[in-house]
Amino acid sequence: MHIIIIGGGGVGRELAQNLFHKRQSIVVIENNKEIAEKLGQDLDLSVINGNGANLDILHKAKIKSADMLIAVTGADEVNIIASMIAKKLGVHFTVARVRNPERAGSIDVDTRGLVHKEIGIDMIISPEKAVAQEISKMIHFPEAVEVEHFAKGRVMMVSTTVTQEARITNTTLQELDLPRGCIVVGIKRSNGDFVLPGGRDKIQVGDKVYLIGKAEVMRKASSLLHHESSRVDRVIILGGGIIGFYLASILESDQQRSFIVKIIEQDPDRVEELNRKLSRTIVLQGDGTELSYYNEEEISEADILVAATENDRTNIVASMMGQKLGVHKVISELTRIGYASIYDTLGILETVNPHLITASQILRFTRREDVASLCLLKEEAAEVMEVVLPETACVVGQKISQAGFPKGLLIGTIVRGDEIIIPDGNTVLKADDHLVIFTIVCFNLDRFFACRE
Repeated sequence: MHIIIIGGGGVGRELAQNLFHKRQSIVVIENNKEIAEKLGQDLDLSVINGNGANLDILHKAKIKSADMLIAVTGADEVNIIASMIAKKLGVHFTVARVRNPERAGSIDVDTRGLVHKEIGIDMIISPEKAVAQEISKMIHFPEAVEVEHFAKGRVMMVSTTVTQEARITNTTLQELDLPRGCIVVGIKRSNGDFVLPGGRDKIQVGDKVYLIGKAEVMRKASSLLHHESSRVDRVIILGGGIIGFYLASILESDQQRSFIVKIIEQDPDRVEELNRKLSRTIVLQGDGTELSYYNEEEISEADILVAATENDRTNIVASMMGQKLGVHKVISELTRIGYASIYDTLGILETVNPHLITASQILRFTRREDVASLCLLKEEAAEVMEVVLPETACVVGQKISQAGFPKGLLIGTIVRGDEIIIPDGNTVLKADDHLVIFTIVCFNLDRFFACRE
């Protein structure tokens, strides 16, 4: 597949790196000369310095032979125009990153259909909306560090850090009394090692444990590792930008819970605008100086603090202050992927990265049509995907132990009709099974999905 990526920033780099490792034909177009040169050196792939909405530049990138164009620059207009041009020139699938919702109507994760008919864009991504949705899941599941849903919400993956108080520390997995319907699929040790565990591996304090299973049993399972189940009532959102607004809107619309939500925002005009748009959220203005902006009294009363100012430095300082004031859970929006080890050292464990979230959503469409959803784990070279097994796949009718799946891949659950199965080596794969796969290696599914002769 020949894929053109316009924009070599955080999202573009993540996409280029992932697709390059999957042996796709990649060309990146980047308008900033320094970024273009560094990207070409770091990833050893074709990078063109120029405007991605320029027809000559697109022809230079071989637009007429492209299967997909992904426009993820910081300029909505460039992304939209480039996608429109690509569609006119016959590109099969176009993706545009759009930050300002007013420029593209109501934005959802997947707006194919209406958008395709009107302006020729198959998929519009709003990173801010995606981040707000991710944070909302973490608020509803406070014991978890990461939360992902598969099979239309019936299967859930959560990761949580094992605390000193957890009663299952130094217990092997085969001795671990987890609820029926879930399984441990990955462990990140406190020293940074990441493993797909076996029955003899032990859970240790400080481990980050990944579990997959039935959605209804995951809260109980994760509380065994975290020792406690927390109720969230009061949420403080630091930053009234697009992410803060979307998050408050999501929490206001929750029919099951009634959250007390407050936004702290510096810009008085934005405060006034948010007060008009939000019905139940309390919007407070900081006076611009750092200490008063963080508003210690308000933060100390929060069950959850969300630092979403779109400025990493501000979010880091706010997160550390939240920890100092005893806030139960602090969630930080941080864009610099390579600084994960520094965040850990500072005790900033629960982060959301707009680049990874956006890349995960886009990457699903660069894979087989059978990939229903995909998630890149934020601190590991690992991913979780939901794959629908076609009737023609060569592994249909085989036991998992006989299918020849590579080392470093684990099938966490199988959704078969109304049944959710935690498989073992003797489980026979059937057509139309939804496989939720956890993998820490780059591999190609095609040979397992190839048609039988």
